[in-house]
Amino acid sequence: MKIDFAQFVDKDSVMTLVGKTKLEVMDQLISRAADLTKLSRDLIFRLVWKREQMMTTGVGGMLALPHIRVNDILHPYVIVGVCENPIEDYQGQDDLPVRVIVFTIAPDENQEAYLQLLSGISRRFRNPALLESLIDAVGNTVQIYDIIKGVLKTWLIPNFKNAGSKLF
Repeated sequence: MKIDFAQFVDKDSVMTLVGKTKLEVMDQLISRAADLTKLSRDLIFRLVWKREQMMTTGVGGMLALPHIRVNDILHPYVIVGVCENPIEDYQGQDDLPVRVIVFTIAPDENQEAYLQLLSGISRRFRNPALLESLIDAVGNTVQIYDIIKGVLKTWLIPNFKNAGSKLF
C-alpha cells in the first residue's frame, strides 16, 4: 500500500501568511495547527521553538519546513503557508528570505514513516517552479490549494510499515 501525502492537506490547512517576521508567521501557523489538531497552542509553540533552536528549518530557496512530532494525534497534519511578505529574519540556510512554509505535525510513533513524509515534502517543495506558482497565488488560498493538489495527487510515499504496526 502507498500513501499519498496530499491526503494530509485540505482547504483548511492552506493559508496566506500576513506577518513580516518569523515570529509573526509562525504564530499564525501555530494557531492554525492548534485549531486543526485540537492540541494545546502552548504545546505546539514550545515544540516548534525548541526545534528551531536546534537548527533553523529554513532550508533555502525561499522555503522553510518546520516540523514536530507529538503523541496525541492519529495522523499527520501538513499546513502550507504562503507569505505575503518576504520573511527576512527566518535565517534560511542560503540567507534568502522565506516565502513558503510547509509545517508538518506528525504522530510520534513511526519514525521511518515520519522521515519518509518529511523527505517527500522536501523533495516536492524544493521545485522552484512550484514555489514561484505558489508565491504568485499569494492571497488566493483556493488557487494555492489547487496548485498543491495538482502537484501532489500523483505523488505517493511508499508505506514502510513494520509488521503489526500502523503507519501513523
